[in-house]
Amino acid sequence: MFLSLGARVIAFEPQSSCSKFLNDINNKNFNYLTYAVGPKDEIKNLNIANHIEVATFSNEFIDYFKNDSLEWNEIEEVEVKKLDTLIKEYGIPDFCKIDVEGYELDILSNLTYEIPIIEFEFTGGFITNTIKIIELLNKQNTYFNFILNENPKFELKEWVKAKKMITIINDLPINRLHGNIFVKNK
Repeated sequence: MFLSLGARVIAFEPQSSCSKFLNDINNKNFNYLTYAVGPKDEIKNLNIANHIEVATFSNEFIDYFKNDSLEWNEIEEVEVKKLDTLIKEYGIPDFCKIDVEGYELDILSNLTYEIPIIEFEFTGGFITNTIKIIELLNKQNTYFNFILNENPKFELKEWVKAKKMITIINDLPINRLHGNIFVKNK
């Protein structure tokens, strides 16, 4: 979507199984790098599930979804870079999507830059972490909104402050809860 709008996109995906598809994207504004994003620069084992879109560093995520149809039958050693390290190299993005299957707090707790818009995934089993992220990213000029279950439409007509967002998230039914929170710094 962003490429079609003329945006420059830098994508980080460490899974080798995704590299063929990403390498086939032929657009001068698209740069794909095989790093994972994490709390520090290191080499780390990435747990890969039997669904190509699911991989994580989070043992808690694996434990939470152990009764689903996910099988964690592969480990891949990958290079991890801090978000700050990547920002120093590529600049502050206008928009940053973080989809790391339960590892969002680890990444964002080490962020020292203010990014205009951040999108991060949340699930019912990690509401405590979701609230910690909202509190962590909250500043005087920060507003929040969210989507549920891959629906492209915002759930709220107006962006809200952190306290209201936390109340809304706490009131959602946890069972099978999945969505993305958007953080906007004005």
